[in-house]
Amino acid sequence: MQDIIPARRGRASVVGYTPLGEQWARDRAAAAASTEADTGRRGIGRSRFAAALDFSLGGSGTVRATAARQELAESSSTVRFTGAGETVTATRSGANPGELSVHSSGTDAQPWTLPLADWQQWLGQTLFGLTGADDEPSYRSLMAYYLRDADHGGLNDPIRHHAKQPAVESLPPLAHLFGLDPALVEAAKTLQASRRHLRSSQRGDTDLPNGQRLSDATASRDLANLTAELATLELERAEAAADASWRSTRAVAGGLATDPVAATAALDAKLAALRARRAAVARYADAHAELQRQALELRESVRSDLRGRHDRLTAASNLFTRYAYEMFGPSRPAALTVAARDHGYAFYPVLGGEPGAGVGAMTLFCFDLAMAVTAHRAGTGPDFLLHDRALYADLPVADAAAALDLAARVCAVEDMQYLVVLDQPKLAEVGRYDPALSYHECTVLTAI
Repeated sequence: MQDIIPARRGRASVVGYTPLGEQWARDRAAAAASTEADTGRRGIGRSRFAAALDFSLGGSGTVRATAARQELAESSSTVRFTGAGETVTATRSGANPGELSVHSSGTDAQPWTLPLADWQQWLGQTLFGLTGADDEPSYRSLMAYYLRDADHGGLNDPIRHHAKQPAVESLPPLAHLFGLDPALVEAAKTLQASRRHLRSSQRGDTDLPNGQRLSDATASRDLANLTAELATLELERAEAAADASWRSTRAVAGGLATDPVAATAALDAKLAALRARRAAVARYADAHAELQRQALELRESVRSDLRGRHDRLTAASNLFTRYAYEMFGPSRPAALTVAARDHGYAFYPVLGGEPGAGVGAMTLFCFDLAMAVTAHRAGTGPDFLLHDRALYADLPVADAAAALDLAARVCAVEDMQYLVVLDQPKLAEVGRYDPALSYHECTVLTAI
């Protein structure tokens, strides 16, 4: 049994959700076993509600993805958006996930079929203010921060919505939500792509010894070493050609050969290989130096951009600090810092104090709430945020109650909705700890 509770509905709710999956509990034994196995285990099995809501909001609609979840493959879900005197209703079926049936109260037309790509485009415009510009993030990369997927590590790190997400890929959506310069994000992605291309080129270059990898720190040093080796070998080659006594002296010393012609040819071969290797290293040293120059320029541009956006970033950091303070007081100093790095922007949400259970989860909670409020105020994010059951599974009851109470008060002020999926025992435990907690229980999922 799982309860879905928006901590507080705003005065004019924008998103209302109606599940239509009558067949979700068809296999009673399997559903009961799955619920029992998942109870209290963090990050194991995304709740049916979160999965269905993500599906309604344009999540993966491939046959393989929906077939893996019986509740999606055998049912449909409807999501309604209300605003500006219009209600838009969209129904998506697991049997036909590539399109939706859409209706608007602003027209007399009957419901019409809309391709999934068009639905995602409309959601991007409506929820995030996307215009279709080349340097904008995708709609789904933005929504992934509002519907984090615990199954894929979405609750492990505030900055990443997927455990395998490269840091540079987190920049476009976060830059949009926090109001940073998208052009600098694109520059960071281009720089990262250039570095990957350089590494790939090194792996395929036959002039480099097998397994050699050159970095910014080693390229110049290796080039200097090769230059010294080459100079010494060239001197040895010159002496071999000019010194008539070379054969006898090398023979006594146990040299490469006793034949001057064969020895000279061997030295020529070594020289050719060494020159080719040095030329390759020189190319990569120059490339690394150029990328380093671009990285330094990017860092300075990011610093300049951060100075220009100081007020907005300070406001976002203050939200993060205030939310942490209201839950923990001075025992956990907190700040959200955005810094300039060679790869562009870097986000550092910090919740200090003594280590303890749930610190990572509460860091992510404060970050998400500050992010959602910041974006909503600027018109670049929706007025709702959902956290799945895994975020609260390991939290002490006092922390869970404090988070839910804070979300209720913040969303009442900001005219937003905070939705959370909780296991029934956790909700009962929180209710006993804080009987005055304000929330609205909108849906109960049970295996009957």
